[in-house]
Amino acid sequence: MKVIGITGSSGSGKSTVAAHYAALGYPVIDGDGISRELAVPGSPYVKALQQEFGEDICDACGALERRVMGERAFATQEGQRRLTKVTTPLIYAEIQRRIERYRADGETLVFLDGALIIGTPFAAFCDEIIAVLAEPETQIARIMARDKVSKEAAANRLARQPNNQVLQQGATHCLWNLTNKEDLICKAEKLLERPINNLTSID
Repeated sequence: MKVIGITGSSGSGKSTVAAHYAALGYPVIDGDGISRELAVPGSPYVKALQQEFGEDICDACGALERRVMGERAFATQEGQRRLTKVTTPLIYAEIQRRIERYRADGETLVFLDGALIIGTPFAAFCDEIIAVLAEPETQIARIMARDKVSKEAAANRLARQPNNQVLQQGATHCLWNLTNKEDLICKAEKLLERPINNLTSID
C-alpha cells in the first residue's frame, strides 16, 4: 500500500484536491481534522493541552474553548512550538492507527491530507508528497473571503506557514492552482492517470 501526502498552505486548494480524491472513492485521512476529532471533553488530547496551557482553556463542561486556546497557542512562535510538542505524538498515533486499518482492509492507495507534513514527523508516513501551490496574493484573497478576516490577518496567517519554496523543496510532486477550481480538479485527475511514482509538476 502507498500513502500519498497532500499538503499546501492556507488558501492553496489543498483541501479541494483531497476532497475530490475522497469523492472518487480513495481513502483520505484528514490529518488536520484529526485534532478536532481528538479534542473531546476528558480525552487525553484535551488533558494534555490543559496541562500545557491551563485548565481554563476548557469551559465548565470540559469542552475546549477554541478562541482561548488559539490566543495562547498561536499568538507567538513559542506558543505554536508548545502546541506542536503536545499534540504531535497523539495525532501521529491516530494517523498510524488509521493507516494500519486501511492496510488490513487491503487498500492499495491512501491519501494523507495535512497542512504540516513536510519537515514534520508526518512525512515519514508518506511514500510520495504532492504539494498544492498558489500565488501568495491569491491565497490571501481566498483566506479573506473564506474566513472573513482582514488582509493583514490573512497575510500574517500565511506568513506563519511553509512558503512555496519550502513546499517545492520538500515535495515529490507539485500541483499548481493558478486559475479556478475546475482547472485544479482537472490537474488533480491527471495526476491519477499516470503511475504514482512517475508524477511530475503540473502547472
